[in-house]
Amino acid sequence: MTKKTVAVFALIGGLTTTACDSIGQAMTAHTDVLARAAGHELKIDKTATMIAANPQIPAQPDVVVAVANLWIDYMLLATAASRDSTMHNIKLDELLVPITEQEIVSKLRDKVIHVDTALTDEQLKKLYEESGVGTQVRARHILLKMSPDAPPAVRDSVTKLATQLRDEARKGADFAALAKKYSQDTSAPQGGDLGFFDKSQMVAPFSEAAFKLQPGQVSDVVETPYGLHIIKVEERKTANFDSVKVQFRQQAIAQRVQEAEQSYVKKLTDSADIKVKDGAYAIVKDLGNKPETSAKGRAANRELVTFKGGAYTVGDFIEFIRRLQPQQRATLPQRSDEELKGFLDGMARNKILVVEAKKEGLTVPPARMDSLRTEIYKQLAQATQAAGLRNIQPQAGESKDQAIERHVNSVIEGIIKGEQNAIPLGPLSYSLREQFDGEVFERSVPQVVAKIEAARPKAAPQAPVPQPLPQPGTPPKDTTTTKH
Repeated sequence: MTKKTVAVFALIGGLTTTACDSIGQAMTAHTDVLARAAGHELKIDKTATMIAANPQIPAQPDVVVAVANLWIDYMLLATAASRDSTMHNIKLDELLVPITEQEIVSKLRDKVIHVDTALTDEQLKKLYEESGVGTQVRARHILLKMSPDAPPAVRDSVTKLATQLRDEARKGADFAALAKKYSQDTSAPQGGDLGFFDKSQMVAPFSEAAFKLQPGQVSDVVETPYGLHIIKVEERKTANFDSVKVQFRQQAIAQRVQEAEQSYVKKLTDSADIKVKDGAYAIVKDLGNKPETSAKGRAANRELVTFKGGAYTVGDFIEFIRRLQPQQRATLPQRSDEELKGFLDGMARNKILVVEAKKEGLTVPPARMDSLRTEIYKQLAQATQAAGLRNIQPQAGESKDQAIERHVNSVIEGIIKGEQNAIPLGPLSYSLREQFDGEVFERSVPQVVAKIEAARPKAAPQAPVPQPLPQPGTPPKDTTTTKH
């Protein structure tokens, strides 16, 4: 069985514009500090000065937080690089978990799924003909637009017209002429001609109807999200089997393997009695925007979904959302309960597979783990070099820590001014913070915003536009909105 390829260095992806780490949880004696990382402090005044230097960056709390988080990421990365240029002082085990889990699940499927992939040419040709792959039709259609939630009166009226046009077409009326006159699709000027297309190119109801027709036949009225259609197939063509045999054989084998996998997973998970716990949807929505949340002990072990032999927990979910891009995380709070149910069910099924793989004694060999770590450390070093955070040298009279702070501040200033690109750290950011300590103090954010606004020149008030004086004997113009 072909194993899925794992992207080893998916760690560096998605700008870390998350909310604050341990926001409001830790108190500091220094009220002029916005963020702290590895013993370094980012002062309120310094942050305001850096952001104010670029008038195109708005003075907003989320911008201040994003800058503070990027400063923490860079400060921690620079500190780690200064202590070990190979970056081997950064712990990667948590970051390797999704990769290793995927690999042992792949091994599980190899072990338990056995598929007969031997197909004779005769069997393959029969499958080819039945599948419709390689077949295209050229069709015309008439579209009468109608919303899926159209009122009954509108639905009745449009359906009546569609039925009438279908009957006329079936009696021999010129279909192209009918399309030009009645169709509301962009193809109307061409007599409704859509050219050749295969099944995958149209919405399912349309394709199913079209591919059942032989040349010259007219469909019944077909409803899609766009409205009601009448379809006439003009031509059919199928690629020569011999010309696509090799490619189709691969597709047919892949289909058999996929079906066997789905059958195994369904059998395994359907008997697991998966149950979403009360309150799980609210927790997912709340944590969706808080990937910085550090859940430990009982909080981390709180169950979101239970199944025979285990559970999908808050800790599991936090690890998952930290691997997502910010824009992906942002969609979770907007999901319906039904969508979240499907999501949590899927996450539980994935964990059941991992548990089953471990029961089977499947592991990732030490040599493979070493290879993964080596590759990630190598790319970490490259990313640190690209961010300009390696080989930071103290200037005269500077300590190493002072040099790091000066250099990181300079790099952040360059990013804010648009002079260089940010190197996002993705999930690595959270590992660095847990290992080297980093936090943003929310109470300082409004002060930064106020100082940015104060540092920028005030926009000159616009002079009022003089209005013409009313002429004698005429009433002043009514400046209220005119109703149409």
